[in-house]
Parts: sequence; structure tokens; C-alpha cells
Amino acid sequence: MTPWRCLMWVGLVAAVGGCAVFEAKESRYLRTAQDRATQEEVREQLGPPLRTASTPAGDSQWVYEVRDIEAGSQNSRASTGSWCDEYVLTFDAGGVLRRWTHASYLHGGEMMPDRCDSGVRKPAL
Repeated sequence: MTPWRCLMWVGLVAAVGGCAVFEAKESRYLRTAQDRATQEEVREQLGPPLRTASTPAGDSQWVYEVRDIEAGSQNSRASTGSWCDEYVLTFDAGGVLRRWTHASYLHGGEMMPDRCDSGVRKPAL
């Protein structure tokens, strides 16, 4: 293999591996738990949900919010830049995790609002 081709492979492996480093632990867990984990197992891993609701189809939805305050902020309610990751999990009538979504929102320079999804949505990678 030529040195150039070897370098390309090393770069590709590093890029793919680097993305895994920046993935949130909640996303890593949910990807492996989808279509097999029960509500009890998810609660053991992620703790109690912030909110729960039922869908007309009989499914249940759990909402989790993970908040992160940028360095240099004064406290957890006012900051120069606060992030909030929202996870919405959908369980079937049998209590098995079937779907989940993840969205990140920026709340910059203002008080951290009560709802995560009121900030500016960060585009997906």
C-alpha cells in the first residue's frame, strides 16, 4: 500500500472514531437500547424523566433534558451560553423503547428558560 493511501485510511478511521468521542452518553445508550430496552431499564440508565405523556395510539412518551452551562457563566440560571439537549423517547404499549429523538438548543446570554426547546436549535451533525 502506498504511503498516500495508508494516510487516507488513517484519516478516515480517525474521523469516524472522533465523531464517537463527541456523541453524548445518552445518545450512545439510546442507540443500543432501541427496540429492546424496557421503561424500567431506561429509568435505571437515565433516571426519572422530566415529563411523561401518552399518545392517542396508546404509546407513552418520556422527555429528558440535559442542560450544560458554558464555561465562564455565573450560575445555572444566567450564563453567556447555555445548551440544552432534549430527548423524546417513545415506548410501545408493552413498555419497550421503539423510537427516540435528540435535539440541541442554545440559550445564549439570557436566563435559562424552563423549556429546553425555546432556544435556538443547533443543526444536526
